[in-house]
Amino acid sequence: MNLLFFALTISLGVYILFVLFFLTGLRRIKTSENNFTDWPTVAIVIAARNEEENLTHILEDLTHLDYPNELLDIVIADDRSTDNSWSMIQHYSEQYEYIHGVQINEKSSIMTPKKHALTTAIEKSKGEYILTTDADCRIPRRWVKSMVNYLHGDVGIVVGSSSIDAQKNSSFYHYQLVDFLALVAANAGVIGWGFCWTGSGQNLAYKRKLFEKIDGFNPVRERISGDDVYLVQTIGKKYGCAFNQDSDSFIKTRPSLSIRQFISQRIRWSSNSRLASKIDLFFLLFLFNAFVMNSTILMGLFTSSVYSILPMIIGLKFVGDALVIYAGAGKFHLTFPSIIFILWSILQPFYIPFIGLAGLVGRFKWKP
Repeated sequence: MNLLFFALTISLGVYILFVLFFLTGLRRIKTSENNFTDWPTVAIVIAARNEEENLTHILEDLTHLDYPNELLDIVIADDRSTDNSWSMIQHYSEQYEYIHGVQINEKSSIMTPKKHALTTAIEKSKGEYILTTDADCRIPRRWVKSMVNYLHGDVGIVVGSSSIDAQKNSSFYHYQLVDFLALVAANAGVIGWGFCWTGSGQNLAYKRKLFEKIDGFNPVRERISGDDVYLVQTIGKKYGCAFNQDSDSFIKTRPSLSIRQFISQRIRWSSNSRLASKIDLFFLLFLFNAFVMNSTILMGLFTSSVYSILPMIIGLKFVGDALVIYAGAGKFHLTFPSIIFILWSILQPFYIPFIGLAGLVGRFKWKP
């Protein structure tokens, strides 16, 4: 039997099983009612580097949260910014007693920059629960209450939904929305089955005592990226994880402004798979199968011996992609032009192999 034919059919079969796994998992996600008579203390930590264009927006959002101010401690770590970020943080900290800034002037000798900034912010903060987001995000008014509601009982960490802010009529922004939605929807389905694969630091909540029990970021202190994946897998596997499907918790983040920036970001995310796969073999199977399936489809385009089955393979993959993405769009209240999804699906066999290989060798640029 032709090896490429065998790889195509096997990877398609595994892929269909994963599609069913994600779809049924999305239906299993549970809502959470108010579990508190008295709200707990909460620390919100943000690492920011040269974010003056975004800080005004998120700082304004933070001052309008529907949560008792006396129970909030918001700490923003300015990580060696060379713009006006620190001045903006100081301005808000002078006006609001629950907003604080910590200025980092030098790189840590033992920990990579973002993990060091987050660790510093966490150490300076007070609160039973820790919530994290990024400086380029917009957060809804009831975000804190919604995330905290899920942190009860056997839940140690909560993964929230985040999406690309594609308000502008830009095909490139909508493409990023679809691409990110595919990741969020699949991950939500995984968590619906009780598996803790990954999450985004744009929207996470976890218990401080558990962060301390796993020794914070020290076990991965030398990794440039992946602080969010590490937390979800380490805390989630030991103490339980949940996905927050409440629309009051949905966060929006700015899109990449250029194709080069977008590709670099996706390669950085892909580089985290090396760490994630070491912890979870099931996750490794999914990543490997996605890489093999898209790579073999690409090879099949240039191999006449599989032309007889290639349309069926591509067609079934297209349907599977559509089912997961549109199920996620419905659950997270997102819309996008269908032509963008079609374009995204067509580009996957070219995009996934390149991103996967580049991620393995760490070919990406990030803030130094």
